[in-house]
Amino acid sequence: MSSAVPGVVGKAAGEGALSAVRSAASRWSVLATAAALYGVGLAAQLTAAVVVNQPLTEGSSYYVAVARNLVEGRGMVIDAMWSYATPPLVLPRPAFELWQPMASFVAALPMTFLGTSFDAAQIAYAFLGATLAPLAWLVARDAASRLSLPARRAQSVTIGAGVLAALSAPLLIAGAAPDSTLPFAVFGVAACLLVPRTIDGDRSALAALGVALGAAYLTRMEAVWLGLAFVGTAFVATRSLSRTAWLGVAAATVAAVIAAPWWLRNLSVFGAPLPGQLADNILLTRNEQIFAYLDRPTLAGFLGQGAPTLLANVGAALWHDLVNVLLVPAGPIAALGLLTAVIGLQRHGVRPAGALAVLLGAGAITYLATSILFPVATLWGTFEHAAGPLHVGLIVAALIGADAFVARVREWRNWPRANAWLAPAGLALIGLPITALALAGAAASASADARRINDIAQVLPAALERAGVPSSTPLITDRPIWLSDALPNQATALPHERVGAIAQLARDFHAGVIVVTEPRGDFPAALRAPDSAACFTELVVPGMPSGSAVFMVGEACR
Repeated sequence: MSSAVPGVVGKAAGEGALSAVRSAASRWSVLATAAALYGVGLAAQLTAAVVVNQPLTEGSSYYVAVARNLVEGRGMVIDAMWSYATPPLVLPRPAFELWQPMASFVAALPMTFLGTSFDAAQIAYAFLGATLAPLAWLVARDAASRLSLPARRAQSVTIGAGVLAALSAPLLIAGAAPDSTLPFAVFGVAACLLVPRTIDGDRSALAALGVALGAAYLTRMEAVWLGLAFVGTAFVATRSLSRTAWLGVAAATVAAVIAAPWWLRNLSVFGAPLPGQLADNILLTRNEQIFAYLDRPTLAGFLGQGAPTLLANVGAALWHDLVNVLLVPAGPIAALGLLTAVIGLQRHGVRPAGALAVLLGAGAITYLATSILFPVATLWGTFEHAAGPLHVGLIVAALIGADAFVARVREWRNWPRANAWLAPAGLALIGLPITALALAGAAASASADARRINDIAQVLPAALERAGVPSSTPLITDRPIWLSDALPNQATALPHERVGAIAQLARDFHAGVIVVTEPRGDFPAALRAPDSAACFTELVVPGMPSGSAVFMVGEACR
């Protein structure tokens, strides 16, 4: 017996060593796959940045301008005023009276070393956005494990999820823009990945979840819906109100520590830790009220629309956020993802699940909350900018649904091989043309806007100098952020209100010029009307783009 012991020990030691080698190989395989997917994501993001090389919206320019001012030592300010809802109404304006600062922090990082150009900001977003590919892969790994997919099918689903996330049109455009959409997607997906481990009792995951939620909150306030999804998932999983409350309070405490310096800054600058304009956005009857100066949104005006209009607004918002935000940008991939989620819910109901379920649940809460609470504002992008995590969830769900379909066809046709590659390959063939068209359209739109602003910037300063207008005179314009970037003048938003309100705005800000970059609503026609002649005189500026107009503000109205 004693002679057999060394053999047994040697065999056990050999098996232990083999297990250790396999474990190390598995870890290296995981790291290599994640790195490869990150590389694919980075290449795609950089390509999108090359194609879309101008800001897509004034919101994009806002974040980049604040980042530039931070790097140049001016502080967190901007030379444009796009909203009059939150005092102090001064120029330069303290930034982020409504939006959150993370997007500017991300843009500022490479600007410190590479200069304060728009291209430098895009580089930061490319490196951050590339993480969505391995994050989607991790979500898919978790889902494949919970569904007990065979190894070959699981590999196709997980790697396919990473590649599709890297090539997703909405996510690539969000990175090229750049604005709050992409960082919110990254932090949101990371938070949802941490939820299952947190519920299982991992204290380090709980702390990391709080950090991710705090970072997501500093990006967009829709992070509260991520937190609500976490609490709901925890309750479904534990069936314990006390356990759920403890987890929720612990995660919220960590997130609050992350957000506290920002709240203190807002308290010192704006007099309140949370934006007052949030309530205004709930009460909007039309989106132009975002720029209102005297005609602010009110509860009476909101309720005065009547129940039919209020319900119609919510219905329009639900339709817009479903079709224009989810289905059209991602095409059949989003549709298949939604179908898979609905079928899964019908078959299995609401039960404890993994990161994918949390992503889809958080996305559903965000969709409903923004559509119902902000039915007017969401038509201009509220849900669109918060939909990144849901886009990732729908990609993973679409792959799971496509894989199940291929497996069913294999059974019907008695295929000798699994052909698991068909699902991701088919979705990639569908997604690539959509992405190419979306990037081309975004690039064309951004270039057209940039040309218009650049054309105005080329001819307006000389015209104002000839008219005796000092270069320091603030402008009132429908593009305050873009023109304040392109010109030495500070700028305030042109409110869509009666002429008397615009005259009051000109007096309050000592603005001497109104610039309408393109026809919109009543402008510029309202400023040419006979009853406007006492205050506004159109200035002929050779070389201005078609539809643009410049008006001098008369001394009597300044």
